[in-house]
Amino acid sequence: MTQVHHYGSFREHDFYLDIYRDCVDGAYFAKSAFIAHKEHLEASTGSSYEYSQSKSWEDGFNFALHAKRPHNEARWFLRQAYNYQLVHFKRHLFPQQRHELRIDDVAISRPGERLSHGIHPSGWYDTIMLALAYNDGEALAWLDEFDEQAMEYDANARFIQPLQLAEFHIVKAILKPQSRDLVQAIQAYMQVDLSNLTGDDAFYTQHIALPKIDCLFSVFCHEDEQTYCAKMCDALDKFGLYVKKHMTRTKSFSTLH
Repeated sequence: MTQVHHYGSFREHDFYLDIYRDCVDGAYFAKSAFIAHKEHLEASTGSSYEYSQSKSWEDGFNFALHAKRPHNEARWFLRQAYNYQLVHFKRHLFPQQRHELRIDDVAISRPGERLSHGIHPSGWYDTIMLALAYNDGEALAWLDEFDEQAMEYDANARFIQPLQLAEFHIVKAILKPQSRDLVQAIQAYMQVDLSNLTGDDAFYTQHIALPKIDCLFSVFCHEDEQTYCAKMCDALDKFGLYVKKHMTRTKSFSTLH
């Protein structure tokens, strides 16, 4: 089955390409900062650096795809996003250690500490997905140490929803099915009461990352290649629709300002 993805009109393509060029400029700046500001970056503390920069690298990946850049360029940005996400969680889970943060052949050493921002199950979940994509068994092993107690340091921990926690426990059970009850985790997920959700809580229920869980099930349950590819295509299509809607809103906002 051939999956066709629509990248939009030429005008949209120009928009994506312009933003992608900004991402490339940002990448050059980030790498040069490792050299020019090494001492400052190695001494600075706080929650936002790796977390916020990983979002910038993700933008580079997204816009490389939408600007139809060569896949090796898109993969380079995704790799940096993964590196930064790993160090973000390493700093929190291993606060007594220092952790290497690298861009290609340039590296700095970052201090470990208990962080109060971005220590959320959704961020952990995205990092797990990339670790699986890169077949990074070492990262999967220590990321599995992330638990509800580790989440409590996040300043927004009180806003974590029962559905998000239930999703979190499904992934934990998939990672170690020999010691965790996957069936029980799925049953708990299915029993979460959504009837009283309003506002942001209700918004979250409309954006559940079920395609990712479907893909995880396909891998760990050894489903056939055709089923796996179909689920991957479904996940990509839903991601593409989300990004396209988000970019439309961004362009509209820019026009108004």
